[in-house]
Amino acid sequence: MKYANFSRARVRFIKYVHLFPKITHYYCLYSKKIVPLHRFSIKYSTMQMDSNILTADTRLVIFDLDGTLYKKNGMVRKMLCAAPLDCIKMLAERKTRNQLRGVWLQDETTFYKTYFQTMATYCSQSAEQLQHWYFSRYMPLMVRVIGRYYKPVEWFANFVSECRRREIKLVILSDYGHTHEKLNALGIDEQQFDWVISAPELGGLKPAAQLITKVAERFSVSPNQCLVIGDREDTDGQLARAGGAMFCLVQ
Repeated sequence: MKYANFSRARVRFIKYVHLFPKITHYYCLYSKKIVPLHRFSIKYSTMQMDSNILTADTRLVIFDLDGTLYKKNGMVRKMLCAAPLDCIKMLAERKTRNQLRGVWLQDETTFYKTYFQTMATYCSQSAEQLQHWYFSRYMPLMVRVIGRYYKPVEWFANFVSECRRREIKLVILSDYGHTHEKLNALGIDEQQFDWVISAPELGGLKPAAQLITKVAERFSVSPNQCLVIGDREDTDGQLARAGGAMFCLVQ
């Protein structure tokens, strides 16, 4: 086993690591552990994001959406102000999402059945009523709030152009539905992506490792050729590590 000795993970390591193909692990002096490169992650400010995070082996980039392609500061407050009578159901939705984090249920139908049954335990409405509220009111409200108050992060357009120049496949993988509608609300052309999908459509929630497997298989690449870009270490970061992909945390 070959490894590189680095005291801290640096962007320049990601940029030049492909020049040393025999290096498969690096030794982190901070944690005193030998770490596989597929677990390597770096942090970037959304103002500094550039193509330096792309290695020669990167074949596919998986973007998170909410909080990554737009900064969702104040989202909860804005939604509560727009629909104050829905606060109990919104709280139930949040508790359900936290309870089912990382779950894998094989398909979309089974996932949503479990999701709304779980949500019903947190409020006085039935799973059927909550399902109707979620798809006809809650998610459309989120899309409207995004369209009214938010815009894409500054680095996104140039970064996508560079990925396209390198013929890297691009995927949106969101933990929420209405992914196409959110992109339209942000003014982002979804045609520039090779696949736009939500985790529930595949049958689970981040950080279920099967999500990486499904995406990689669709494009006939290995997980270690995938780069996950997201704003949360506990979902996007764990997803990448569980699935064997690289990870970039944008803040």
